[in-house]
Parts: sequence; C-alpha cells; structure tokens
Amino acid sequence: MNYNHYDLEKIENGLSSKLIYRISEKENTKIIIDFSRDKQEFKNFLNIYEILQKINISIPKIYEVNRKQYRIYMQDFGKNRFNKIYNQDNLYKLLRLAVENIIVIHNESNLNNLKNLKEYTFEDLKIELKEFVTYYIPTNKNSNFPTSKFYELWKSIFYSQNYNMKNFVHKDFEFVNLFFLENYESHLQCGIIDFQSAFMGFIGWDLISLLENPRINFTRDYNNKLIEYFYDNMPIIENLDTFREQYYVLSLARQTRLLGRWRKLLSTNNDNQYLDYLKITKSRTIETLNNIKNYELRSIYEKYL
Repeated sequence: MNYNHYDLEKIENGLSSKLIYRISEKENTKIIIDFSRDKQEFKNFLNIYEILQKINISIPKIYEVNRKQYRIYMQDFGKNRFNKIYNQDNLYKLLRLAVENIIVIHNESNLNNLKNLKEYTFEDLKIELKEFVTYYIPTNKNSNFPTSKFYELWKSIFYSQNYNMKNFVHKDFEFVNLFFLENYESHLQCGIIDFQSAFMGFIGWDLISLLENPRINFTRDYNNKLIEYFYDNMPIIENLDTFREQYYVLSLARQTRLLGRWRKLLSTNNDNQYLDYLKITKSRTIETLNNIKNYELRSIYEKYL
C-alpha cells in the first residue's frame, strides 16, 4: 500500500524504535506500524500475533503486511486508551476488565504455541537489576553498595521461590497499551496492543505490570482484591500466600530495574517526566518492601533508596 497521498497522524510511542501512524481516508482509519528501525521486532510482532489471534481476546486485526518495508497495516482501536480515560469512578472497572483478559489469555494459551518464546531466567533478572546498580546507586551519597551480596540474595530468592516460567507474558500489559472498545461486549471491550516483546515467564507477571504501574500513580486500593480474583480464576498450584510472595518479589525486581531506567533517562534526556516516574516508582518500591520477607534484601533497599 502506498500511503503518501493519505492524511497521516504520527502517534507518540515513548522510547520505542518503531514508528506509528494513524492513516485517514474519508471516515476510515487504520494504524501503520513501521518496524524498519528494528527488523527483529517486526518478526516478533507477527509471531506473537499468530499466538494471540487464536485466543478469545481483542487485538487489532492485521490488514496488510509489507515485508520489504517492515510495515504492518492494522485495525485502529481509536483513542480511548485506558491511561487517557481512567478516573476515580471507572478505575476499578478498567482494572477488573484488564485482569479478566489476563485470565483468558492464560486459560486459553497452548504451551505448544509458546515453545518458541524465550523463557525468562535469572540471567535476565540480573541484567535488569544491573540498571539499578549502574544508574541509580551512583546518585546515592553512600557509595559502598554491596553489589555482590545484592546479586547473591536475589539469586537465592529467585531459585528458592520455584517459579514456573512457562506462561505467556505480554511484558508491557499496562494502561498505555490497553483500549476501551465500547462497541464490543464483555472482556472483549479491552483492546490489547504492543505485544511484540512477549516471553515465557511467571503467571502473575502481567498482573504486576498492570497493578504496580510505574507511569500512572493511581491508587492501590483494589490491588489485593484483584490479586485474589486473579488467583481464584487460575489453575495455580501454590497456595495464595505463596503466590502473593512470588508476586511481590518479582514486583520488587521490576520496580528496581525501573528506578535505574528512569535515573538513566533523566540524566540523558533531561525530561522531567522521568523525575515523576522516578518518584512514583520509588513510592511503589517502598510499598512493595512491606511484603518482602527476606530481611537482608529489604535492609539493603531501605538503606539505599
């Protein structure tokens, strides 16, 4: 498709290398995603699309794939992105709707279809934790951070938790990637995008991404209720307390990485939005620490945050 003669609207896409446009012709609109700056993402997107289209959820329909230009033409979910429409009155409804979709994805996922996805390991976790050590800790006046002990504690916890890393993980399942589709019914009212980074990991990973959101400082009043709702609707072997412990350990890991990521971006981009993200993430990290049982690990965070 040659779209040079159409009206184009560039859509803000944060730090991603892909380019996104809304293309308009009369009353019809489509989304164009240009992956030419990251061809592997293009392949990943199409592979994950094949997995998700077999599940009863709402993802944008692909109309055309241009493999020479690494462009995908797809359905436009509109502008009712969750992060733009949520308020005090509809927050629980949107969160519950999103959780219902995570449940559907897990309950309908076929392990054979996931076998080509990369499985999350401790080495992946260590790479993510390194962002905290490299970019956040140097801003702390106390420079004697126990790096080796920090990694060893995390390694011990990671393996002792006995995680099952064989579940589909969207990775960025949060309000910026979810749309409210008013013309759909039931859980299909939640449109899901930006899934090209999916991998195999902990069953509660996307629940963490949703409820412990680092970019939007909405209340945690509903978190415990939704964690239990998720648990009650999933075939999870571990008891609820064990699942909660696994949830909060990986939530802490995610917040840890983001503390380093925001500090790095704040210093390189000089954009105050990252200062806001840093404040929110630090606050959520402190809340998460209240649910961490390992005293040594908790003590390190309390000293260096």
